[in-house]
Amino acid sequence: MYTMSRYLRHLEEQLAKSASTVHHQDTPRQDALIESPYVGESEIDLSTPNHPRFLLEDQTGIRWREMTHDLDTSLHPPNTTYLQRAHTGEDPDIEQDGRRSRFSRNPLVDKDPSFARTPDGRFWYMGPTSSWSFCRRVLRLIGRRVPESNCPPDPWHLDGMAFKLQWRPLPPDEVPDVTNLPPLDYALFLFSTVKFYFGFLSLIIDEEAYLRDLHEFYKNPTVKAASARYWYVQYLLVLAFGKAFLTHKNPSGTPPGHQYASRAMALLPDLSGMHEDPLTCIQALSLGAVYLQSIDMRRAAFQHIGQALRGCIIEGIHRHVPVQLGGPELSSRCRTIFWVVYMLDREFSALIGAPSSIRDEDITVRLPADVENSVEHVNLTLHVRLSRLMSQILTTVYGVGDEFNGSLIRNTQSILHSMAELSHDLTAFLDTHFHGLISRASKMAIRLMLAHHHCIVLTTRPLVMCALNMHIERTERQASQSIAISPPVASLLQCCADSAQTILQTLQTLADDDLIDAFLPFQIEDASSSAFVLYLIRAIAPSLIHSDNWCDHLTCVLDKLISKGNPAAPLRRRELRQLEQILAPLTPCSTTRSPPPMDVNQNGEEIGETYGLDQVDVGEGFEWDMLGINSSVSLPPRELLDLADQLHVESIMRSVDSYIG
Repeated sequence: MYTMSRYLRHLEEQLAKSASTVHHQDTPRQDALIESPYVGESEIDLSTPNHPRFLLEDQTGIRWREMTHDLDTSLHPPNTTYLQRAHTGEDPDIEQDGRRSRFSRNPLVDKDPSFARTPDGRFWYMGPTSSWSFCRRVLRLIGRRVPESNCPPDPWHLDGMAFKLQWRPLPPDEVPDVTNLPPLDYALFLFSTVKFYFGFLSLIIDEEAYLRDLHEFYKNPTVKAASARYWYVQYLLVLAFGKAFLTHKNPSGTPPGHQYASRAMALLPDLSGMHEDPLTCIQALSLGAVYLQSIDMRRAAFQHIGQALRGCIIEGIHRHVPVQLGGPELSSRCRTIFWVVYMLDREFSALIGAPSSIRDEDITVRLPADVENSVEHVNLTLHVRLSRLMSQILTTVYGVGDEFNGSLIRNTQSILHSMAELSHDLTAFLDTHFHGLISRASKMAIRLMLAHHHCIVLTTRPLVMCALNMHIERTERQASQSIAISPPVASLLQCCADSAQTILQTLQTLADDDLIDAFLPFQIEDASSSAFVLYLIRAIAPSLIHSDNWCDHLTCVLDKLISKGNPAAPLRRRELRQLEQILAPLTPCSTTRSPPPMDVNQNGEEIGETYGLDQVDVGEGFEWDMLGINSSVSLPPRELLDLADQLHVESIMRSVDSYIG
């Protein structure tokens, strides 16, 4: 065990070295401490406590900004330098302690805010749950630690690089432009198209009221647009979405119908208030947020859905709206609007890696299925429960603070138990309404299952990062590229790989039938995040991926999305190609399986059960096929519970600790 006295002695040696550097190089002491490899990497921060790094001023602040791309604590996994010193054989206790803690903390979460510098010199927050940030972290890690990868510069692909929608706000006293609009019958056709592609998201639009206002609008467009400004925003966004869904890629590369979206965004309110008709305004802001996310303007989307959520809070619809206030229709409408906004807020929070604006404990409005027991409202309720599970993942697996140190496996276990309960209800819903079979055209069922598998990938992604760090460290110091890990953690990685492969297989089936959601942001996120972890797992532990069919699925999906004009798909494909290129030096030359090694002590007794990760066969315990040959539903909660029960923290820590490389 790495004792406290030994650790303190190690710190004294480091401080002595720092003092020597100050004496001989005339370097300010504060800069020397900032350059310490422990800054942002261990539980002891040697930087000056009264001056947070991101608030340093004058020369110290300039010095920090110049150093950030080297320190880059957001891309520096906990205890990395700590383990690098151990690799030299300096102290076996340090090495042992580092291995034991490798799977105890989420390397995507730091004690301080994580920032990285873009090519134009700006600092960008690296949200821990963001797939975009995860890509940056992995590319930076491999480029820094594996020089032979010849890592090209990170393309970054910041907000607005896919397509930047621009607009000029229109003052409230000006009449909106009503020229160059389609005829009524085509507007009705586009509304039906949007309703089909949106699925349960279409509940954000009050269909009866929308169609009534639509007919009124075509009788007198100027008067209606001026008197129902936020309804007019919804109308313009429906046109923009409908054109994007129906029309393939423009020769110019711009999304079809984006002119309608620009006109709509110009009519949205500023932060001074919702003015009159707040519910319609919340609906318009939500539609605008979905559009912005669809064109890869993530920050703007997060801000707009945040404004919509705050509008819900201001109006009090996160609480139950009594029927006595406005009748049952208004109460039901408020409830539905809130839960759709809630779901979008949780989704976009995870995509950008930021916390939500409201806690679940502050919400008292009932779930839709508790009141309206229709298929649509049960479907919405299941999506809300998945969003709540997403929130639980963000606050536990990706939680920050000292209470989350050493709790990664325990929190993963808790999520698996919650996921098993939800899986049971989801399977019952599909069995009841789809008789255990999933039609390719059933967007309701497909979206539920894709969201379920995405939660699994998001939950287990930190473990993939842990394994990647171990794999890089082993490659740096030994010819063998096998790493030792406990079977339960290997099972989790297998679970991640299986869910990611199922997502790509499902999307490929939809692409073959031309049913993939090419413009909405959710399926491109599912495809890219799943492919990213599969590339990593294939390099770390190729035996966990039994077939390379997922590569063909990925190619088919991306080709379809690009041909249909998805703005973000070309960027995601470029990132994945770069990842595949730089992973080449880390990928084992042979994937031949051999019996797992066993460690013994000097008396020949077994110390613990660990396996080379590229030699583990976790069996057929996880079948996640949802659109397979028979199109059968298989979301087994029992397997999730069995896996959760395997994750006994102490046994895992002992088994990891027992390995001596």
